[in-house]
Amino acid sequence: MESNYDGLTYARPTCSRENLSQKFCKLEDKYSRQYAHIYFMRSELMKNRIESAAKKKWGAEINIKKLSDVVKGEKCCLLGTLFKIMPLQPSILKEISEEFSVPLQSERMRFTGEDDKLVLEDSMQRISLVGNIISHECFTGSIIAVLGHESEHGQFEVEDYTYPGLPPQTEIVHVPKDDEYVLFVSGLGIGAKKEKTMQIQLLIDYILGMLGGKEDHELCAKIIHVIVAGNSLSKDTLDKEFQSKAKYLTYKSEASSVKAMCDLDFFLSQLVPFVSVDIMSGEFDPTNHVLPQKPMHPCMFPSARSFHGSTFHSVSNPYECRIEGVHFLGTSGQNINNLYAYSTINDGLRLLSDTLQLQHLAPTAPDTLGSFPFYDIDPFIIDECPHVYFCGNQPHFASEVKLGEDGQKTLLLSIPEFSKTSCAVLLNLKDLTCEELCIDVDWKEEVDNMETDDPEPEK
Repeated sequence: MESNYDGLTYARPTCSRENLSQKFCKLEDKYSRQYAHIYFMRSELMKNRIESAAKKKWGAEINIKKLSDVVKGEKCCLLGTLFKIMPLQPSILKEISEEFSVPLQSERMRFTGEDDKLVLEDSMQRISLVGNIISHECFTGSIIAVLGHESEHGQFEVEDYTYPGLPPQTEIVHVPKDDEYVLFVSGLGIGAKKEKTMQIQLLIDYILGMLGGKEDHELCAKIIHVIVAGNSLSKDTLDKEFQSKAKYLTYKSEASSVKAMCDLDFFLSQLVPFVSVDIMSGEFDPTNHVLPQKPMHPCMFPSARSFHGSTFHSVSNPYECRIEGVHFLGTSGQNINNLYAYSTINDGLRLLSDTLQLQHLAPTAPDTLGSFPFYDIDPFIIDECPHVYFCGNQPHFASEVKLGEDGQKTLLLSIPEFSKTSCAVLLNLKDLTCEELCIDVDWKEEVDNMETDDPEPEK
């Protein structure tokens, strides 16, 4: 793109991009299989990783045993899958309570309690964990190694534990010499009752270099890529009442999601002629609900799809790619929000860091987070440590650099929900530093100014 300011012309650099999310898209939609096999496959695929992590932490001579071979009182190391028993976890009884007059369970945002217990299981049996391990900071589905001994009560007294740790990382081959930015935005919330249409349009105008002064124009011309991290549509567009009505009652009616998709297509059509855009699927977007979510079909974007394959890309959730040699990995937020609900950890960056340590994007899937019933693969396993690990639809912006024992360096990035904060994030590929970009309109002040400036009406 080229733009003029005071007679100067600014050219936007082209973007080198490689989509690495094929494993999240090529899935067989077969629900006839049982979900229990997911945990078995996950433990088998990560067995060597957790064993290496245990030997690295406690020594190569550590006594690693199967649960069936454990001797009471003997110090040893166990490898397996963690399972958390939570009495407050929602159950199917809540859904059938009205039919059978069962009292409704109280609405809760978090489901941890004092009675939570941890269990370690392998391919043959399971054992309860007690001791030096905090249940409120652990997650079901985690592959873990524990060091300790079995007590007289048949429980395993944990002295220490470890996760697989950060996976290996490749270096950035070509570091940009000049400033080049990737803009992140999530939770546009189009179609909401209080949609921030003005703020969305101002954000687009800013990216296109139509706002601000000379410095703003120079910066905007260096935005080479935009990632829309899920929930482009609002929860209000789900139209549950519309879907539950008989078809004859909705004759000639239009779901609110149709209008919202038209508005989203209009916004994107303004961007894609000038800058490369990736739009991820989210919890409220028109695609499959369970993870991984497939890309929204290009036919939903009649205007923007003319640039499909060049500057417009509808991508999956989770999403993995390389931009100018920088490895990106991220989600639209369901995995982190689910971990938040089933733990006492309040820091989103801490949850991002924990999933990296676990080498797994969604350890709670499929127990409390919906996913496909995988049989011989687990696409959520993190094989390569990314340079940027992001999560969309979070309460506020935050960032932190995570360092690994083998020289890994990852930027953890929490992207705020635009519909609530009116904020996006700018990431500089040159040095992987980021800053928050906030766009807001004080409607009350604007209205007051209009009322003050207007002359008094004639009597």
